[in-house]
Amino acid sequence: MISGYPIRIATRKYQRRKHRKKRINKKWQKRYGFVVYDMLPDGKVMLVDGVLWMNEKTLMGLKENI
Repeated sequence: MISGYPIRIATRKYQRRKHRKKRINKKWQKRYGFVVYDMLPDGKVMLVDGVLWMNEKTLMGLKENI
């Protein structure tokens, strides 16, 4: 929380390839990895309904400076 506002992350990770079976899907996660999708540009922070929205990179930068 920053100044009493909760923080939400606007970054999503999507698996590159999926398999229908759970144990095989775990192996595919390691092999093919993930795609990271940022819904907000770097350095942008939005305040919506009392919640701060930012991407993960911006949050890590904030934590270093505080």
